[in-house]
Amino acid sequence: MTGGPDAHDSWFAEYVTSEDYATDGLPPEARAEVDTIVRGLLDLAELRLEAGNDYDEQNPRKLRSISTDKLILWYQKFEYRKRIYIVRINWFG
Repeated sequence: MTGGPDAHDSWFAEYVTSEDYATDGLPPEARAEVDTIVRGLLDLAELRLEAGNDYDEQNPRKLRSISTDKLILWYQKFEYRKRIYIVRINWFG
């Protein structure tokens, strides 16, 4: 995804299993939507902002979700690693 494991000063997104596994069977429009969401999450992380209102100060590493009309993406955010882990994607298109 955006950035890379060698970009130590920037945020990076990784898939918990693998990108191929998580996006297997998704149509191109869904993959494009996932990429847009992940880039947005990375941009917000760089600005030290949270997406939506599901941030829990008591449990900052909890599983979070973001959704659009046809897609739900679950992720975790780890500040100290500067990583966003994509856990699951559901497409309803």
